[in-house]
Amino acid sequence: MLFIKQIQKNLVLAILFLLPLYLIKFKFVWLSFNLVEILIFILFLLWIFNKNTKYNILNTKCNIPIILIFTGLFFSVIANNNYYIGLGAIKGWFIFPIIFGIIFYESMKEDESLLGKSWLALLFSGVAVSMMGIVYKFSGLLTYDGRLHIFYDSPNQLGMFLAPIFIVGLVLFLRENLYWRKLLFLAGLFLLAVNLYFTYSYGTWMALAVAITVVFWLKHKTLRSRVGILILVFLAAIAIGQMRSQKMADLENMGGRSSIDSRIMIWKAAGLMIESNPLFGIGPGNFQNKYLEYQKYFPPYLEWAVPQPHNLFLAFWLEAGFLGLVGFVFLLVQFFKDNKKAIENNHLYGTLCFAVMLYLLVHGLIDTTYWRNDMAIIFWTIISINTFLSSKGKAQGD
Repeated sequence: MLFIKQIQKNLVLAILFLLPLYLIKFKFVWLSFNLVEILIFILFLLWIFNKNTKYNILNTKCNIPIILIFTGLFFSVIANNNYYIGLGAIKGWFIFPIIFGIIFYESMKEDESLLGKSWLALLFSGVAVSMMGIVYKFSGLLTYDGRLHIFYDSPNQLGMFLAPIFIVGLVLFLRENLYWRKLLFLAGLFLLAVNLYFTYSYGTWMALAVAITVVFWLKHKTLRSRVGILILVFLAAIAIGQMRSQKMADLENMGGRSSIDSRIMIWKAAGLMIESNPLFGIGPGNFQNKYLEYQKYFPPYLEWAVPQPHNLFLAFWLEAGFLGLVGFVFLLVQFFKDNKKAIENNHLYGTLCFAVMLYLLVHGLIDTTYWRNDMAIIFWTIISINTFLSSKGKAQGD
């Protein structure tokens, strides 16, 4: 039994490290699974067959928000008759990530060392992806406009994955005392920063800057001035480096075909969808199809391939209905309420939870930082850690 428990704990860490492998997919007749989902299913079987497994869902703080979200999702599927795509979206973006979050939470209760190891697993994953990014960059394997995306669908998706991991690395680096480990953290941060820069994802950069500034201003008072200066230098360097870029020129000439113009059009289309479907939305995983139907209202479309509405809250309303949006907001309120206690109990890890969630929400104003397999798992990992920390006593020596 101890052997099975150890495999379970190692598999939790392996899943966090192997998150990018969600892009590897398998199809069994009409069912489709990606590699990370298969690993979570194996983890679930190990957990279920563990005779000592005990999980009281009635005592879960996230119980009501999760019920609201799932109720909204299923009503949206039924109302829009998109069973195949909708149920597949629910499976990949909610069922498997939440199962992982539950097992991770229970595993932390048995072995608190998973807390620190989980952050490192995410950091190692980001660094491994960034090492591949360097190879892609110098091999010239970029998008048509010279942006780095590696094996992700877009540079923005790469930025979304690496940015919260950069925050994790930065906070761990600043709290590390051993010189050799500090150097390793610094090397990892450098690789992450290089990759983030070459995505040329302005939304990622700005959300990262906002999250880091707010976190250090609120949670690390002794570092306020130094961090403030670093952020200003960071933003100035980026601004200078991008002054002559075509992307910056497009942003300066509003009313053209810039990413902001495209997003405004997408948000307007999403707004019309909500007006037509305010209660049940359009169904999970159904935005691309509906978006194309609304092309007639905005001739000509600036962008055709749009799987999500480029806004986290619009996505929840449209794909999980109004009830799902209420559940999501309820979950966030519960998170920040618990986070105060989490920071009191463990300042380092509680602050990391706050920082990553803040990044996801800030970037979520202009992109969809949840509705993807890897980002959903990161989201519920943060929820699990935060819930665990808020329910325990103050860490010794923290």
